This record gives sequence, structure tokens and C-alpha cells, in this order.
Amino acid sequence: MEKKALNFKDGIILFCCVLIMALTMGIVNMVLSIFFPIVSVDLGVSRPSFALTGTITALSSMVAALFWGFFYGKNAIQKPMIIGMAALGISFFGLQASQNLFHFYLLSLFIGLIYSGVSIIPVSTIVTRHFTHNTGFALSLALAGSGLGAMVLNPIVNTIVNTQGWRAGYQLLAIVVLAVALPSAILVTHLVRDEIQARPITVFDKAEKVANPYWKSSWFWAFLFAGLLAGLTGAGTLANLPGYMKDLHFSVSRISFVTSAYAASMIVGKFTLGFLYDRLGAKKATLIAGGLFILSMIFMILIKATPFLILMLICLGMGVSIGTVSLTWMTNYFFGKENYSKYYGSVQFSNSLGIAVGVPMISLMLESSGNFALIWLLIALLGLLMITLFLYSIKQNQKQRSIEIVAEAELA
Repeated sequence: MEKKALNFKDGIILFCCVLIMALTMGIVNMVLSIFFPIVSVDLGVSRPSFALTGTITALSSMVAALFWGFFYGKNAIQKPMIIGMAALGISFFGLQASQNLFHFYLLSLFIGLIYSGVSIIPVSTIVTRHFTHNTGFALSLALAGSGLGAMVLNPIVNTIVNTQGWRAGYQLLAIVVLAVALPSAILVTHLVRDEIQARPITVFDKAEKVANPYWKSSWFWAFLFAGLLAGLTGAGTLANLPGYMKDLHFSVSRISFVTSAYAASMIVGKFTLGFLYDRLGAKKATLIAGGLFILSMIFMILIKATPFLILMLICLGMGVSIGTVSLTWMTNYFFGKENYSKYYGSVQFSNSLGIAVGVPMISLMLESSGNFALIWLLIALLGLLMITLFLYSIKQNQKQRSIEIVAEAELA
């Protein structure tokens, strides 16, 4: 693949995307849970009742992803993203002023509806349209922002919430979104606006004009189901890892260390996987990432021994990156940059559905079964099925591409 050095403008675009992901996905997916125990006590409600706010946000964002993907596929990104980012920041101010559980439920629903429209869908769309070279690296760098945001904000927010109260914590989140994420969204959408409009459309970007629409192809549905399995196995594993370690009688300090270590491992894993997609292509990079995920489940059984714990963290970092880097890279590879947003909404929906199913399912399995090894082996088998579906999708898509090239040549 032809290499092209990144210039200063590219660096600014990527920096803005990292900040946006850190202060949207990083906050919503990884920071808001800090508030659960303290706010529930203050409101006088059970922790599961308040934790339902996270479920409401996840489900509403899952459904909204279909709308945002289709919307950005036909409309400009700039104004909706800027308005949505401002609304997200104001929503955190709303959480800070909330007086009862109903207020939190209502605002959580609103946050979920706008969240997909200001985070991974527009960010990955911007990256795939702007970076025609080194796309995998650019995607992995931008998407790593969510993990970086969590690493930086988690200890800060946790300290503020425990010393100054939860309202001050929400206030901080509102300020950083409005003071950092909003200007970043304004700048990056301005920088890429003209280039997106001026970029020529290739034969692959006109794929919908051929006689075989994607939704009629078996590989399309195999790809969506693989995305669902990526969410189920990846997020389900990560969400339940602390509880699993507690069941193995790990100390609190060791659990905390491992939690931080796998966050760092995912950042490195995303960078590495993006590099592999750029250098090795779809099949080889997917095989490597999938193989490492399956290995991580084997090592998960043996994590009482420190060497296997380290190996598990190394393998898991790249393995779970399939749910972000692989899905975004392959969506661009399958559908082209002009159709990316439209179809990534469906991909994000399937992945979010897998997360919604996988987290409670694996939690229930670990809680109700004393045979942990069998559970992790089952997840490894689901990982094998996921990789098989990805490879099938790649193979069948390449066949369809060949047919489309012939059809376009005959029409020319």
C-alpha cells in the first residue's frame, strides 16, 4: 500500500478527534458509572435503580445510531455535530441540577439520543473520508481517545465526587465538554468540510447503483452478526473482569492495577491493530486480532498465575479492539467513504445490541456457574464464530466487488 506522511493539518484533525472521543465515548461509557454508588445513596434509591440510567443511555444510543448513520450519510456533519456537542454539555449541567430519579432517567434518554451523533459515527466518518492513506492508523489513534479520556478523567472525577460531591463532578464534565470537546468539533468539521465535498467518488463508492444491494447479500448480514458478537464477547468480558477477579479472591489493589493495565493495553492494541490493517490488509489483520482474543480467553482461565495474567492482558488489548478498529476499518473497506456513515449506523446498532446482551449474560453465567473455565471456553468459541463470519464477509465482499467492477466497465 502506498505510504503518505501525515502533515500538520492531519495532526490537528486527529488531535481534535482524540479529544472528542475522550470527552464523549470516554465519559459516557467509562466515567459516568463512578456516580452510581454515591448518587443512589444521596437520592435514597437502590444502586440497580440508578444504574438503570446507564441502560437507558445505552439502549437509546443504540437505536439512535441507525438514525445518525443514515442522516450523516446524506447530510453535512458540521452543524448537527456542533449543536449535539453543545446539547451534551448542557445535559451534564442538567444532571448536576437533577433532584430525583425521574430527572436522571429523562436526561439519560436524551444523552443516549445525541451521543451517537457526536462520537464514534461522525468521528470515524471524518477520519475515513479525510485519510485515504494510513486509514487504519488514523482510526486507531482517534478511537484510542476514549480510553485515554477514561484514564485521565476517572481519577480526577472520582476524587471530586468523593471530596466535593457528585454535583461538582457532573459540573466538571459539563465544563470540559463545552470548553474542549465543542471547540474541537467546530475546528475539525471546519477543516474537513471542503475536502469532503471535493473528493472524487470511486467505482466502489457507487456500489448501491449495481443490481445487487448490500442488504440482499449474505456477507452483509454475516458482517452485522460478527459485529454483534464483537460487542457481546469484548464488552461482556471487560465489564465482568473485575467481578471475576474478585471471585478469584484478588486483592482490591491488584484488581485496580489490572483494570488500569487493560485500559492501557487496549490503547496499545488499537494502535497496533490499525497499523496491521494498513500493512497486512483485512484477512491477515482480522485473523491475528481474532486469534489473540481466543488466546486471551484461554489465559483468562489461568490468571491466578502472574505470567498468564500478563499474557491475557497483552492478548485482550488487541482482541477487544475488533469491536472498534476492525468494525470501522471494514465498514470503510466494504462500503466506501461516501456510504460509510449510512452503513456504520447499522454496524454500530448491531455492536451495541451485542454489548447490551453480553454484559448481563456473561455476568449471569459467572454468577450462577462454578465452572469459570467452561464459560471462558464458550466465549472463546463465540470469538471463533465471530472471526469466521468476518472472514466470510471479506471473501464474499471481494467477489461482489469483482462483479461490480465488470458491471461498471460494461456500463461505461
